Amino acid sequence: MNQSEMEEAGAAEPALGPTAASAAFDPRSILSSVGEAVYSWDIESDRITWSQNASEILGVNDMAQIASGSGYAVVTDASSPTSLQSTIFECQRQDKGTGVAYTTRYLLNPTPGRRFWVEDKGRWFANQAGRPWLAHGVVRIVAAANEAESRIATTRQTDPATGALTRPDFCNALGEALERVRNDKRNLVLLIISIEDMAHHNKAYGYNVGDELIAAIARRVRSHIRKLDLLGRYAGNKLAALLVPSLPEEMERTAKRIANVVRDTPVETSAGAISASVRIGGVAGPRDAHDVTSLLHAAEEALADAKAETNTVFAAYTRDPDRAAHRQKNAARTDEVLSALNERRIQLAYQPINHARSGANAMFECLVRMRSPDGVIIGAGEIIPVAEKLGFVHMIDHRVMELAIEKLRQSPDIQLTFNAGVEAVLHPEWLNAFRSHLGANADLAKRLVVEITETSLIEDLSTATRVIEEIKATGAKVAIDDFGAGHTSFRNMRMLPIDILKIDGAFIKNLANSSDDRFFVKTLLQLANHLGIETVAEWVQDEDSARLLAEWGVVYLQGDYIGDPLNELPASATSDRAVA
Repeated sequence: MNQSEMEEAGAAEPALGPTAASAAFDPRSILSSVGEAVYSWDIESDRITWSQNASEILGVNDMAQIASGSGYAVVTDASSPTSLQSTIFECQRQDKGTGVAYTTRYLLNPTPGRRFWVEDKGRWFANQAGRPWLAHGVVRIVAAANEAESRIATTRQTDPATGALTRPDFCNALGEALERVRNDKRNLVLLIISIEDMAHHNKAYGYNVGDELIAAIARRVRSHIRKLDLLGRYAGNKLAALLVPSLPEEMERTAKRIANVVRDTPVETSAGAISASVRIGGVAGPRDAHDVTSLLHAAEEALADAKAETNTVFAAYTRDPDRAAHRQKNAARTDEVLSALNERRIQLAYQPINHARSGANAMFECLVRMRSPDGVIIGAGEIIPVAEKLGFVHMIDHRVMELAIEKLRQSPDIQLTFNAGVEAVLHPEWLNAFRSHLGANADLAKRLVVEITETSLIEDLSTATRVIEEIKATGAKVAIDDFGAGHTSFRNMRMLPIDILKIDGAFIKNLANSSDDRFFVKTLLQLANHLGIETVAEWVQDEDSARLLAEWGVVYLQGDYIGDPLNELPASATSDRAVA
């Protein structure tokens, strides 16, 4: 090699200088190159700090989604046999000063249609009481799952009553199908099928017969869609059918065929033959909607259109300009609420609940509030309806839970209640998040009451009973909220293992003027007292109502007469207001 050739070779391969050397040892680059992300989990505060490459490694666009142990529990798939939380909290080993090493594999499901196994290696450390308080670990996506893991990842969870897919797995299947048809430049059709008059059927024949009816209709729908099409249990009285691939032009014909087969022949049940009917909303994707959330919203919107017309059994989603403007408004409100969640601008107000006889404070109910960027406080009435309609109310529920438990940590002499939406509570991942927030601190659970609305709980009493028992196993109490609204059933008081019953305020506010309300409330209190269930009267407006309720045996009072919601808890959680 001559001198010029040597110089060219030297220019092509320069010596590794200080700048290049430091880049070569950049921790983020190294972690990304080996496909690993590092985390530190402060268990007591439930905060998880991730290495900067975690979003890239795990495919999570919004890192706020997994910035807490409870959030990470939410993205752990319901069918996973273990989780980070269970690995640590169920560990039988003790930290002798150097931490406890762990290695585990679990299934993550961060977005519909994306499920993968991760290997997690780390070490957890205990506090002075011997309970886990800190964990450090490294996660990586498993390149090749073993046979058992592959079977779990590909096995779909089914609703035992109908044999249809559960809602989470149906949404996963919808996400996967959407990607396939998008790549093939074809379309799919999503139908949401609502069974009419289920409240009447449940009341007239019983909820076991109602379940028979839903199961029979699911079988009829299954028999009138193609073999490879999918059926899901979308909600209590709703099924969802995924026709993939499918022509949008065939949507109405298929929907009307399903409606006809349900309506034409009464359904045979253990209570006899019952006539049933359905309404259906449909949407084509990706023609009309481009992701899972927008597809579901569009189908729900179409279903609402079908229900709005007396003689209409099916409606297809349409791109109406007025509706588009309405959706844009919803999108803006969604962004506002989601931004508040991400920026920690969701906060709590606290409404006092007092002992009926002594007037002393017993507990506070946590009410959700949102602080706008300019400092204006926005009430639940402008937050929850938007979140419920657009499908992210569970995120509000999780944040309220997190804030309530954090407040309990800060205030060891108070008791709090918070309302959790039934869809969140009945989801398998909710309890993991709840346990994660509580950690190993049993004192927190003893000062916490989880309120669940009665009208939603009774859609599935067996599942509700199981979830209530699991919540109570943590040490927390469970209350039924708004008892008497809609689907009143005294039988539910006896069947559900609840601790507290909150009487719907509609029966309390006119107590002085309505003999019917007085009869209902007195009867309800007598039965609750007989069963050993504590009671709360909501919407107490005046002294006379408070006195009557106390005389009838109600345990707690809540409402304007007792006290307005507070932005901060008082230094002393007691009240001098007593009932004479």
